[in-house]
Amino acid sequence: MSDMKTHAREWVGLQSGNRFLFCSKGDGVAAQLGQAIGDLGMLTQEAPAVEDLAKRLAEIAPQVVFLDFTLSEDEPGKLFRSAELARLLARIAPGIPRVAVGLLSQPEGAIAALRAGVSDFVDPSVAPQEVKDVVQRLLDTPVAGGGRADGQRRSVLLLGTRPGVGTSTLAVHLAGLVQDRMKQAHALRAGASGAKPSKTAEAGAMQPLSSRVALLDLGWPVGDCQLYLNIGSDFDFAEAARNLRRLDPTLLGSAMAHTANGLSVLALPRDLGQMRDISQSDSLLVFERLRQHFGVVVADAGGFNNPDFVAGLARTSQQNWIVTDQSVGALVSLAGLLQELEQLHVDRRSLGLIVNRYDERYGMTAQQIAERFQLELVGTLPDRTLALMVCTNQGRLLHEEAERDVYVRAVHALAEKLSTEEHTPGGRASWLATWLPGVHRRMVVD
Repeated sequence: MSDMKTHAREWVGLQSGNRFLFCSKGDGVAAQLGQAIGDLGMLTQEAPAVEDLAKRLAEIAPQVVFLDFTLSEDEPGKLFRSAELARLLARIAPGIPRVAVGLLSQPEGAIAALRAGVSDFVDPSVAPQEVKDVVQRLLDTPVAGGGRADGQRRSVLLLGTRPGVGTSTLAVHLAGLVQDRMKQAHALRAGASGAKPSKTAEAGAMQPLSSRVALLDLGWPVGDCQLYLNIGSDFDFAEAARNLRRLDPTLLGSAMAHTANGLSVLALPRDLGQMRDISQSDSLLVFERLRQHFGVVVADAGGFNNPDFVAGLARTSQQNWIVTDQSVGALVSLAGLLQELEQLHVDRRSLGLIVNRYDERYGMTAQQIAERFQLELVGTLPDRTLALMVCTNQGRLLHEEAERDVYVRAVHALAEKLSTEEHTPGGRASWLATWLPGVHRRMVVD
């Protein structure tokens, strides 16, 4: 087919807003699947590594994931790997429908898919119309459990160059201000629908999780975010990891510590020895489960000493902001952090820089620091140590006492960067930005 027709077909797919992911290395069955789907949407074919799966789901934002359960002599153990992938998808993204793609002449594939918990099985080689019918049915079915099927799972990871640069202080204020915005937006939507909010709903704690912020408190010392917010809970990160299958909106809404305004917090256990039995994959799944249910997740990893886990978070999160100040110690630590992340395959282009306690008189300007380390400058925060300490010592946030403070205005600018992501349909901007040769295969077939 001509290039013009190829682009026309792609445009129809983008306009429809539907995106499908086929986890497979096989070109033949992918071509048949793409032809069967037709103009229902855009099909992307790739075989993401297990550790990259959550990030690719966030970037592609598929409405349906297809899994390859065809037998292939070139891929021994293929059915086992597809079954494992199906089980992983059920854990990290239960709201996204899974469909097995196989051949009716190979009943082993259908049996393996059934045992892996995949209820829909299609054979595009003999029943292309059935593929279209299944996809249309899944698109017309509301997502169970209130999950977000559109891929708009906004998250920001805050990485401190070293303990004491103000990462946790920024995290609580950023999460609090974003929660204020989401509470107001929820109230406006409720008013537009004619609903009369109750007093408890006005407090924010009864809003649906999709209209609330989760703060993942992974900083050091343990529990500082909860301390600053004057809240606490026995339900911690280790407990969440041990109960992954039960992390639905009901459990998260009731078990996690939360402020009256609706900001929910999940912290590390006080006894860090409990984390020894928690695998890295389960830890990352806790983060993904929060992103699935909450409108925004702010993760404070300032001072967290597990580089592999932090790198996994950075590869998954929508935004990654490194917090530093202008001191020589912090800048030396910044260089070490960037080198460590690069060795763990975190793309420097995915990282932004925030300079805290900023004053040009201290030395290098924020822009000079950003250019020196080849980072995008996200913003600066003025030195308001006294005002911040007075408020946090009283269990209050600065914006609750002085909404016009210069520090609060600077954090508002950062909150705006997160809030604008809400207006990007289906996360399409990030998806298109990653449409690069060798990463996706364009499955547009006559």
